[in-house]
Amino acid sequence: MTRMTLMAARKGAPIEIALVNNMPDQALEATVAQFSGLVRMGAEGLSANLRLYNLPSARRGETARRILAQTHDPIDGLYARGTDALIVTGAEPRAPDLSDESYWEEFAQLVAWARANTFGALWSCLAAHGAVLALDGLARRREAEKISGVYACAVMQGDWATQGMAPLLNMPHSRYNGLAREDLERFGYNISSWSAEVGVDSFWRREPSLFLFTQGHPEYDAQTLSREFRRDALRYINAQSQTFPPTPKNYFSPMAERGIADLKKTADQSQRMRFSKGLNALMAQEKLQAVWRRDAEQLYRNFLSQVAFEKATRSRSTAL
Repeated sequence: MTRMTLMAARKGAPIEIALVNNMPDQALEATVAQFSGLVRMGAEGLSANLRLYNLPSARRGETARRILAQTHDPIDGLYARGTDALIVTGAEPRAPDLSDESYWEEFAQLVAWARANTFGALWSCLAAHGAVLALDGLARRREAEKISGVYACAVMQGDWATQGMAPLLNMPHSRYNGLAREDLERFGYNISSWSAEVGVDSFWRREPSLFLFTQGHPEYDAQTLSREFRRDALRYINAQSQTFPPTPKNYFSPMAERGIADLKKTADQSQRMRFSKGLNALMAQEKLQAVWRRDAEQLYRNFLSQVAFEKATRSRSTAL
């Protein structure tokens, strides 16, 4: 983004930002904290307001429904109120085919609405997969094993979404599925960052709203991958999953990785208590850092500044 573009964005009217929170019940509040913190840093220098929404058709427990009723508006409120920028979180998948999820029809309607009623929309991880499926019928591909860890991704020079970043950015990924670069480029998507190890990181396309997609999780805090690994490991030890999760790459200390490998050798149901205590002790000792935070903030800063600039310039054009 040029200096003139950024100055025009900062002088414009406040931008309205809508966050549609699709994360599972146990992660609802943490997700709001992660995204709102990243939005706040990304909107630095801009005047911005954030409002929370949810898809009523997503399956929820009673406690989560009470929390949502107090803090989030149903999606119909978004359609009535409108917004300048839309951010849609991922979700924990329940069905192999996204179109079989309970919220699919509402989600597809949101994608169609955002195309013509926002200046920009950011789709995170599973939401990115769902949006591409709704737009083009392009389905994600199952990976050989879960992609989990922090990865160095090459930045495409001259791309608006990655301006201000070093040639290699750091980004956490946590997913079982992915969209292939050749498929995305065949459908006219622009690649902003990617890795030979995990594939495409971020990409975008005009709809005519500016749609930005991330297969990674720039919003994650330093502990998120650790919490997810512990959750998945305990699911395995409690016979709720058939495979032990891969240890997140480029994330834990060598000492923790050795400890996890030792625990894995005796990971069976008869050792649940011992395994859980050992894993908790290892996690407590780790001093983890969000080494991707600066890159995440720059990504959101580029996105929100572009939205603010387009709002300001389009409003001026309309007035003239």
